[in-house]
Amino acid sequence: MHRVHPCWIIGFVLILVSVAFVQPAASQETAAENARLGLFLDCNRCPETFIREEMPYVDHVRDREVADVHVLVTWENTGSGGQAHTFDVYGLRRFEGMDYSTVYTFTADATEAEQRDGFLETLEAVLVPYLLQTPVRDRLSIDVTPVAEVSEEMEVVTEDPWDYWTIEMYSDGSADFESQRRSFDTRYGVYVSRVTEAWKIQLRPFFNYNYDRFERSSGIITSTARRDGFTSYAVKSISPHWSIGGYGDVLTSTFSNVDWRYRGMAAVEWSLYPYREANRRQLTVAYRLGASHVTWADTTIYNEIQEVLPQHLINAGYEVVQPWGEIEIGFIASQYLHDLSRHSVEFDAEFEVRITRGLSVEVGGSLELIHDQINLPKGDADLEEVLLRRRQLETNYEAGISFGFRYRFGSVLNNVVNPRFGGIGNRDRF
Repeated sequence: MHRVHPCWIIGFVLILVSVAFVQPAASQETAAENARLGLFLDCNRCPETFIREEMPYVDHVRDREVADVHVLVTWENTGSGGQAHTFDVYGLRRFEGMDYSTVYTFTADATEAEQRDGFLETLEAVLVPYLLQTPVRDRLSIDVTPVAEVSEEMEVVTEDPWDYWTIEMYSDGSADFESQRRSFDTRYGVYVSRVTEAWKIQLRPFFNYNYDRFERSSGIITSTARRDGFTSYAVKSISPHWSIGGYGDVLTSTFSNVDWRYRGMAAVEWSLYPYREANRRQLTVAYRLGASHVTWADTTIYNEIQEVLPQHLINAGYEVVQPWGEIEIGFIASQYLHDLSRHSVEFDAEFEVRITRGLSVEVGGSLELIHDQINLPKGDADLEEVLLRRRQLETNYEAGISFGFRYRFGSVLNNVVNPRFGGIGNRDRF
């Protein structure tokens, strides 16, 4: 006769208690319409704590199924380095059919406080039509900027002395020290860009350096790696569905056995949906054709030290963001024209779908079939190079998968803000 462990009995009792409490809660949530507006904010980069603090007059719910209004926020980078957030508002239940969209944009030099204040103002504005049908309407007030001030702002924007050119410099580094190990990493570069409706141009020099030092009983091991270069492109808009462009780059990389590579490519892209809908949905197919001149750092496994490599690439991508979730699927294929057997194909996909109330599923994966590693140096890699990933290894595929689900039940309200101990991390080393 098997003896039942007390922990199993306790767990079973807890489950029964949870179910007993969930059922009444569910019936309460589907009861008569609440006078307060139920808001479901669907956004990955929103200042949610700040919003809950500043908007106590609505119920911030955790599930679309019990909301009166679903606000889906997506974003895109602007040509000046800022961001444009699109607010797609969906009326639910008593507001069924009341749907519309608006856009909030902030500049690259906006502070975090300015960004979140503007986000909050936009969110409050889009909720006005719904709040007018709740008791909150008696406390609403409208503040409109005088016409004179608006005109002055528009004149400043129109008189752009930079003609849409932007320059962004970046630099960051890190250093780690232990009794028997030291490491240093740094990267820096410049983005020079110009984005208009007709043209998209970018010039970018970049520099990356990594250093590691290990002390062992057998001696000291040091390792360095560099990846420097210059990338550029110019893309011309032809129509709402077509674009053409050109790419050029220079690269030197110790990991990839590249002493110097110079490459130029022409490109064309077709979009099923108009480009203006890219923040919500896009299906694009792009083709590139060109050649590169490469000088290898070490003689390759094909006994080459310098060669010209004609190449073409095709890639396609589908992305959609909807109230029911997100889907992103990509495909890219590359082939060297001097030897058609040298090619690679890569697939990747990510799905996040809301199945039912409180339940969402996330699945992702990638697979790359590799038959074009013409850059590999002759000879076996040292153990240190393998462990430190300082040298690319031969392989005919790479694959990865991720999956998970989220299920939340209980209270659907999320109005309370409690930031206590929010910055405490876990210091466990095992």
